[in-house]
Amino acid sequence: MKLRGAALVLLAIGLIATVGIARARLEQRDPDRLAAGLLYLPQGPYLRALAVGQEETLADLLYIWAIQYYSSYDDLSRYDFLEQVFHGAITELDPRFDEAYLVGALIMSIEARDPAMALRLYDKGLELIPDNWELAYWAGWECYFTGDYRAARRYWQQGAERPGAPPELGRHAARMLERVGDLSAAREEYWSMAETAEDEATRVLALAWLERLDTELALRAFEQAIESYRRQHGHCPESLIALEREGLVELPRHESGAALFRFDADNCRALPAPGRSIEGAR
Repeated sequence: MKLRGAALVLLAIGLIATVGIARARLEQRDPDRLAAGLLYLPQGPYLRALAVGQEETLADLLYIWAIQYYSSYDDLSRYDFLEQVFHGAITELDPRFDEAYLVGALIMSIEARDPAMALRLYDKGLELIPDNWELAYWAGWECYFTGDYRAARRYWQQGAERPGAPPELGRHAARMLERVGDLSAAREEYWSMAETAEDEATRVLALAWLERLDTELALRAFEQAIESYRRQHGHCPESLIALEREGLVELPRHESGAALFRFDADNCRALPAPGRSIEGAR
């Protein structure tokens, strides 16, 4: 234990010395660019050589320092080397340091407001930690909040395939098909989810989404049919049955024969029958 303690002390001293030399050289080259208190780290290969078998310990030390450093808002240039700290140093020393990927990416996204940088860190973690679904989960939300729904779907699908992933990831991935406007593919995926779901919550949600989507698709068909009827006859149809008689639409009905839609004559539009709503299960 004493030898390990001495090794860690020497490691810390070596790190400080290396950083000090790097800082001095940068000051000589361009002193105006160096912000007060900014720590310049050597790249991963040099850090691994410096760690001499204590890579994970050094990664922990750097991580603790980084949390403290990025909790301070005094240094406005603190994000200049953010990627080097987490991508090029900490996760180079300990490639399976999952918390470093998650926290580093959150700092990149929320504090530095650089989602592309955050996704690069997530991608590195997903490549090096193949059994981690959380990185895919958060990467998916990163894409979702920037409006890249296709990328969000890819990340959530990737996460859903990893060991121990909760069913929410598959459900999130399926919903993105609607977000990108591919309603036909979304409907097929909801059917597949309902038929193959291993948990009741997923099955119930998939059926609810399927009902809502079918309702929405039917309403769109009614809108087109009503518009066609008005162009042909110059007035609003008296009922939905009139549209069906004209061959403009086929009225969907419940297996019991009950109508699934009603006609709002005052506004000349179709509406879901009581108990059905396109807002349900959203």
